[in-house]
Order: sequence, then structure tokens, then C-alpha cells
Amino acid sequence: MDSVFLNKAAAAVLLSIATAWICSAVGSTVVPITAPAKPAFSVPGTENVPIAPYMAHADADHGEELAHQICSSCHALVSAASDGVGPNLAGVAGRPRASITGYAYSSALAGQKAHVWSDQALSDWLTSPARFAPGTRMSLVGISSPAQRADIIAYLHTLAE
Repeated sequence: MDSVFLNKAAAAVLLSIATAWICSAVGSTVVPITAPAKPAFSVPGTENVPIAPYMAHADADHGEELAHQICSSCHALVSAASDGVGPNLAGVAGRPRASITGYAYSSALAGQKAHVWSDQALSDWLTSPARFAPGTRMSLVGISSPAQRADIIAYLHTLAE
């Protein structure tokens, strides 16, 4: 290979990159990125519903079974236990969000330190963690049944720090 060929190849690569960048800049100027004012559709079971009526009939024993099935693979459910992949859930009900020292929360939750984990907030979180805090690292898709969420929240109330 001679230097003329290498110069032509380098020029082709640089011009391709410059052309792609210019096309991207012009495209984003001409077609602005906008979100619709109202979603086109909603997946059933992912709407945030008031949890208070379900909490009146919540079963903490059933919530314990559900929490051990769903939550215990990533979270500790015992006071003074070390954090797992997720933070320890002992005392989470009523605790400020992202408040366990030493646990590296995602920026999605770290920005919510001024808020408290109320029953409604816990329910909204369990409905869809990704929608509640976009960018969260929690991989749970969500729990669609409000009765099951209420049972889990009732169980979380029994866990003391």
C-alpha cells in the first residue's frame, strides 16, 4: 500500500463521519424530539391505583410468602442483614427513599431523597419500578395485582429496622 491509497482511505473515513454528523444535526433540528401529551395506549394492570382500599384487607402472612418469592433473591428482609443486590427492606415502610448509608443507589432513586416510602409510593414502585423511577437498576417488571402489592406492603410494615 502506498501513501496515496492511505490518504484516500483516511479522507473517505473522515468525510463519512462528517457527513453522518451533519445529517444527524440537520435531522434533529428539522424533526424535534417530542413526547406525546397522552400515551397512545396503556398496558392493563400498570395503572397507579389508590392502594388504601386494598390495605384495609391486606394479609401480611400472604405478603411474607410473596416477598420471599419475589423480593428475597435481591433484598435482605431481616434487620441488620447486609444489603444484597438491592438494599435491605427492613424498615423500608415510612423510611426516606435512598437513605441507607453505604448502598450505591441509582441516580433515579438518589434524586428522590426528599420523599418517603409511603404505602402509595411503595405500591406505585411495585407496579412498575422502571416507570416510577426511569433509569433504576431494579429488574422487577412489576406486580399487576393491587391486592398482592397491598399484602407485600403489609408485610413490609412488620419488618423492623
